[in-house]
Amino acid sequence: MIWSGNEAIVVADWDADGCVSAAILLYLLRSKTLAYECSVEEVQLFPANSRETIWVFEEHKGCPCLVAFLDIPFTGEMRELLKVISRRCASTKVLYVDHHPITLERLEELKSLVSDAMVSRSEPTVKLLVSFAEKKGKRIPHKLLKYAEAVRLMELGLKPPEHLSNIVKLVASISRALKLERNRELWEKMALWMSNPLPIPLSKSELEVLRRVEEELKRRDKELEDAAISLAISAEKLGCFRFVDARRKWKRRGATSLATRLSRILKAPTALLVRLGHLEVLVIRARNAAAKSIGEELIREGLALDVGGHPNLAVVRLKRDYDLSRIKQILLQACRKLL
Repeated sequence: MIWSGNEAIVVADWDADGCVSAAILLYLLRSKTLAYECSVEEVQLFPANSRETIWVFEEHKGCPCLVAFLDIPFTGEMRELLKVISRRCASTKVLYVDHHPITLERLEELKSLVSDAMVSRSEPTVKLLVSFAEKKGKRIPHKLLKYAEAVRLMELGLKPPEHLSNIVKLVASISRALKLERNRELWEKMALWMSNPLPIPLSKSELEVLRRVEEELKRRDKELEDAAISLAISAEKLGCFRFVDARRKWKRRGATSLATRLSRILKAPTALLVRLGHLEVLVIRARNAAAKSIGEELIREGLALDVGGHPNLAVVRLKRDYDLSRIKQILLQACRKLL
């Protein structure tokens, strides 16, 4: 498929932060708040993580007016993609809005590759876009502001005030549905629905999806709990850490949720080793931003490719020839240094 010079391409994460951010940007583009040299007549939305973003651009050609990346960590793969866009489409404007630590750490490099970059560790992507609109003098519809605030509360783990409790429940349900279904059509429908300032209710079919997803999540939650209890028995003590090797027992999505559940059961910082496709990943759950620091140490030691996630929950992609005994030593040493 070929993109044209009057199109805007919006790529955002599958979760609520990504979807609501896409809805806000869609509203801003339609209201002509973003002033670019070209005229945006059509907006295409794509839900994706950083790896799926690469696939989106491999399947399309041409140079759109604008490309926006929302809630996508600035990984090495994203760096190479931006270089390709810059080289092939010099006239294309690139907007990058994110809150992942890895993006903040590489901010100067990111700025050299994009037209506009908005990055903050303290606020989710959706709030960065709201602030951006306010600086432009554009009022965000009340409906969208409520969704944005719901996402902020969810991302920061804060208890919602009474008047927002139902909105937070709705947005949480939508987020779970989007991540579980991973259906572009459903994700796009939700972004379009939220971008509409009119109080239009969800359709019966969309409500049915949310209901079905809630039932499926209850089933999966029990599976996750059972798996965590089973794996906790095999946990190896490494100082304050508990190390769990689940490469043969866990081969599906949800490794971060499993690591969090294990940490709660074991009542200790936890490192979970899983195999995802052709790569092996270490998920580290620890307080005081130690998870991210350990991931960075693994990169310096030549054991890992990169680290994503957040300060207290890091997802470390390991090199194929990594030394497991050395990883265990680093976890043991981290107890003395960081925790």
